[in-house]
Amino acid sequence: MAVVGNAKERWEGRTSSFNGGTWSQGREWLVQTDSKTDREAVVGTATGLPTYGEVHPAPVNASMPTYAKEITYEPFEGPLAWLVKVQYDSARELNNDPVDDEILVSWTSEIYTEAIFEDTSGNAILNSAGDYFIDPTPTREASQLIAKIKANVLSVPTWVITAQNAVNNGPITIGGLVIATGLARIQRLDISERKKRGTIAFYELSFEVHIKREGWHLEPLDAGFRVLEGGVAVQARDDNQDEVTTPVPLNGSGGLLNPATPATAVFGDFTIYQEIDLTSLPGIT
Repeated sequence: MAVVGNAKERWEGRTSSFNGGTWSQGREWLVQTDSKTDREAVVGTATGLPTYGEVHPAPVNASMPTYAKEITYEPFEGPLAWLVKVQYDSARELNNDPVDDEILVSWTSEIYTEAIFEDTSGNAILNSAGDYFIDPTPTREASQLIAKIKANVLSVPTWVITAQNAVNNGPITIGGLVIATGLARIQRLDISERKKRGTIAFYELSFEVHIKREGWHLEPLDAGFRVLEGGVAVQARDDNQDEVTTPVPLNGSGGLLNPATPATAVFGDFTIYQEIDLTSLPGIT
């Protein structure tokens, strides 16, 4: 119950095709066994067969090597001969160790609606009396650039906890794109069930990096119903000394803003997401 001789490659099984972005190649081997009861486990031990993830020895395009992605076994003209077919493609670089597989990065964008407090010149959006709009609050359509990163890991990394919703505390690069400090936030983590390649168990991990041009600080218009007088917060009053019924712009120190104009309005600056080094994550440098 063993393989007889080495696997013999069949020239008839050599194929190549190109779909405009990916090369695909095929090869075939004939394997002889000495027992009708021999199955794929025995056939797969034949000398000369490629392993999963092995690079094709003669890629059509040297700059786009193909990797063994699918291996099939089927009987060939009787119970003692087997045909082993191997399909290669260039879509992703693979290795015997799945952790060494190519890290994939794809890009998309997301459209959403957000509240706004200032215009493109940095001036506050106020009405003609110097109050900001609250019913309704002004909004605009916005979009975020999203990098989707896929990698393999041997175990669930600890950063899946520490990097949740975290923002980059320094410049980073993804897929050649340089992203300034504070613009990238980690979101939408996904981890597969345990998989195996040969004897190696691993997980497929993917996550998104949302890139916001304005950054991820909260910068609301400084406004409210109360003002500070002698270090004590009291109800704000209008020129008639009546208590205000809508929030009024403040000067950044707790006092009424005077004059209250779009150009003099004050905005807060709050760090609302943890800022960490993201270069330890796969696909990010």
